Amino acid sequence: MERSEISDRTDHKKSIGQLVTGILQDAQTLITKELAAAKLEVKHEVSKGVKAGVSLGIGGFMLALGFVFLSLMLVFLLTTYTTVPLWGSLGIVGLVYCIVGGIFVVIGKRKVSDVKTIPESALQKTKEDVRYIADRASSSRH
Repeated sequence: MERSEISDRTDHKKSIGQLVTGILQDAQTLITKELAAAKLEVKHEVSKGVKAGVSLGIGGFMLALGFVFLSLMLVFLLTTYTTVPLWGSLGIVGLVYCIVGGIFVVIGKRKVSDVKTIPESALQKTKEDVRYIADRASSSRH
């Protein structure tokens, strides 16, 4: 071999090595920038979620207060426009809420019993995939 051929091969190996090193550095820089961008996006989304949660919390609290005051209004309407005493009006409104709440609990309980905690179709497909892979592996051994 001539000296120029050896020199060309060495230069070629160096240039490939430099190229691979450059690609790895670019990939590392790109991954770092993508992670920083993802982190910023997650931070922004969490901030939006917190703001939405605070708004929902305040709205829920205000609705609960409104419900209490409307319930008291019903109690006082019953007391004022009927011969039922205050304690009786409170009992009537409370009983109506208990009945309605009980109905919702029964309905909710029925719906909860229909909920499947294990994703049966996904589990079945996974079992089929495992069987397929096992069959392929055993057939490739023979």
